[in-house]
Amino acid sequence: MSRRRITESYDNELLNTTKWPRANLNIMPEQDLETYKKRKKAVEMFIKGDSLKEIKIETGIDRKEINNFFKKCLYEDKFGIIYGFNALIPGKTIKQYNRKELPNSTSKKHYNQQTGAFALLLKTYPVLQELIDTLFFKNKNKSLTDPVMKKNRIHKRFIEKCRELGLKAPFDYPFNTKELARRSLYSYLQKLEEDKMSDASYRYNSENEHHDNINSHFNEQAPTLLKPYERVQFDGHKIDLSLSLTFETPSGDEVTKVLDRIWLLVIIDVASRAVLGYHISLNKEYNSNDVLQCVKKSIEPWKPLNLTIPGLKYPPNGGIPSGLIKESKWALWDEFYYDNAKANLSIIVRDRVKRIINCRVNAGPIKSPTKRSLIERFFGLLEENGFHRLINTTGSNPKDPRRNNPEKQALKFKMNINDLEELTDVLIADYNSTPNEGTSYSTPLEALQHRINKDPIIRQLPEEERDNIPFLCVEAKREVKGSIEQGRRPYIQFENVRYTNELLLRSPGLIGKTLELVINIDDVRFLTAYLPDGSELGKLVGSGYWGKTKHSLALRKEIFSLRNKKLIHFTTKDDPIRAFQQYLKEKAITHKRYRNKLNSLEKTLANEQEVAKNIPETSERKKVNPPKLNNVSPIKINTKDKMPSVEVENKKRLKRTLTF
Repeated sequence: MSRRRITESYDNELLNTTKWPRANLNIMPEQDLETYKKRKKAVEMFIKGDSLKEIKIETGIDRKEINNFFKKCLYEDKFGIIYGFNALIPGKTIKQYNRKELPNSTSKKHYNQQTGAFALLLKTYPVLQELIDTLFFKNKNKSLTDPVMKKNRIHKRFIEKCRELGLKAPFDYPFNTKELARRSLYSYLQKLEEDKMSDASYRYNSENEHHDNINSHFNEQAPTLLKPYERVQFDGHKIDLSLSLTFETPSGDEVTKVLDRIWLLVIIDVASRAVLGYHISLNKEYNSNDVLQCVKKSIEPWKPLNLTIPGLKYPPNGGIPSGLIKESKWALWDEFYYDNAKANLSIIVRDRVKRIINCRVNAGPIKSPTKRSLIERFFGLLEENGFHRLINTTGSNPKDPRRNNPEKQALKFKMNINDLEELTDVLIADYNSTPNEGTSYSTPLEALQHRINKDPIIRQLPEEERDNIPFLCVEAKREVKGSIEQGRRPYIQFENVRYTNELLLRSPGLIGKTLELVINIDDVRFLTAYLPDGSELGKLVGSGYWGKTKHSLALRKEIFSLRNKKLIHFTTKDDPIRAFQQYLKEKAITHKRYRNKLNSLEKTLANEQEVAKNIPETSERKKVNPPKLNNVSPIKINTKDKMPSVEVENKKRLKRTLTF
């Protein structure tokens, strides 16, 4: 991957090395000091944009090492803090070694080292890790004979389980080691105790009060939160339903297939217990984009859906605060509290939440639902009062009596994602208008309104930022390409697609200049371009169908990846998104995960068609005023130069040329 692509995948704020953690040079051994300084210098030059040749001459470090050092600096520790320049200390281990295969004494290659073997064993056989954790923390089994099981007893049970899994002596690991991986197991237990201090303390002292006092960064009950939007909780939950998708195969047959489980992401106000917003994700695992979509929907004013399910209706005075309470429209919170999980910890999520909402971000301990009890309780109520009452529910577990062949029922009654969205919106509206014990039996909406009346100062998103909230925007730089001699008008290239607009086409003086781009990764048909002096050049449009059919950056990358593998084919006259849609239809016949992708794509295309219907055909495009450029001498273009003609929709528009 090129340096440009590497650096562009990180936010500019993260690349500010002045804020990186750094080593204390005064206590560093002399033999390591010079190596550290060269590595630090190389990374700084790499971020600055110096050529790899210059870096090699200056520091003696080649390209491959520079890329590795740069990425190591941005690795995060278990607390979510980047290592920064500390990652460059010689001999410092910041990432666990990932072994490719378990040591086996029968293989032609003799293994003298077992580094990483225990970690790979647990990864290969997750049931072993579950057994060890259960025995150590007394989880799921309250009838253990040992109140606090000793390590040697855990090792014995571990070896017994290995035999049950078919691992045999003397060839298979751990039976081909001197002590049957005893030391590795003890090291794992030691790390387990350090990483999960609260659970480890509970192992030795089962008093709930003691457990609760140390199991969090803070005590949720003290002080009691009374101010609305002081703190919100976020979490995701897999809905206990089987859904179906009806689509037409490439051969023209209409089929109905079962989808993968769906994610529901929710943000809830701690003080009032009101749900502020939600997002439904069709991805197998929700990602950072889904989290940001949920945040965005929690800020934007809510509007009730046009319900199509017979008999389904919103409760009186029910809904989501941003659509019912004036002060809640575009309201911002002070603290964002969430589970310390992979998608949530994405750098772009933390950056956008801090920068746009200007709030604190509190990543709680992993798998500690008691610290997000409000939102966990909400998910339980939503399931029991809603989804578990449907005939296609999967139930809370495989043995749930309400589980009655949910996939078969989903195919029979053809409940789809649109039905789920309507049902979810009504259920959340009903929850917000139902008396809650935590708010003295006021409804969450009543509690929120009452507390806003007492303290009406709620931060709101500035009006000038509401039209285009940059939650899903990234920045990049591209050089303007083109040639007057060869008759190629100016354009820029981004992710395999050419972009330009009428103003750029008429500005050959910009060829060779670098433009700053702002990209909405959820819709890359258009890019907003800025000149070197900060002036806006306007929106650049992708060539062909890339500038017509709405698609995300991730979708485009997937399409080109499939084309490179020769799994799909399209020409400049074809719509690549439609070609990808046909590919998904073929795969969806036999694969669930492709059905979710197909459903998501078709929903996006349908929404875009609905938006297009509501745009008057007579509407004219807004005229773009040319940016003001100071101290610029115009370059005259010889009319004899062969330049391709440009079709202009409004021929009365004045022609303008930007030159440098």
